[in-house]
Amino acid sequence: MDDWGKVLGGVPTAIRNLEAGEALFGRGEEARAVFQVEHGRIRLSRHGVTLHMARSGSLFAEAALFASHYHCDAVAETDARVRVYPKAALLLFLRAHPDLNLAFSAYLAREVQRLRGRQEIMRLPGARDRVVAWLTQLGAADGTVTLDHPLSVAAGEIGLTHEALYRTLAALVKEGRLERPDKRVFRLT
Repeated sequence: MDDWGKVLGGVPTAIRNLEAGEALFGRGEEARAVFQVEHGRIRLSRHGVTLHMARSGSLFAEAALFASHYHCDAVAETDARVRVYPKAALLLFLRAHPDLNLAFSAYLAREVQRLRGRQEIMRLPGARDRVVAWLTQLGAADGTVTLDHPLSVAAGEIGLTHEALYRTLAALVKEGRLERPDKRVFRLT
């Protein structure tokens, strides 16, 4: 369910264009909307600590549906375009469309699963273990996967420097443990 515009097409939305460094909302403000990044990146943080980096295509601030106030700050990391789903309209729409409500619930469950997996990767002590676990989570142990963002961004997602990620990938290729036909294409063997 990556194309939220089609799934939630019945919800009236607005578009918000943000310049890098511009705030979308602040911690403690009334929770009025859920958002989707159309392009760019939005950093969600609390007291300067990054909680999440929302990228193109992703929804964020879903908890706003069930909260009175935002629990963090949302600031554009880059110039960004964001679709705004007003909370009241989205809740009304989900109540009126049980199948879409279930699909939304399934999306949230997958997100929890994905984030738990990422948390476990971050607990692994070595770069090699983290990279193999990350590639396995992406599906590279079952088939070929193509990364949709730069390796430097992926490195940060698993708590490595981009240099450590590049070295580890190169070592896995040299050992015959990883096939890498293109810069962002991977298959564990």
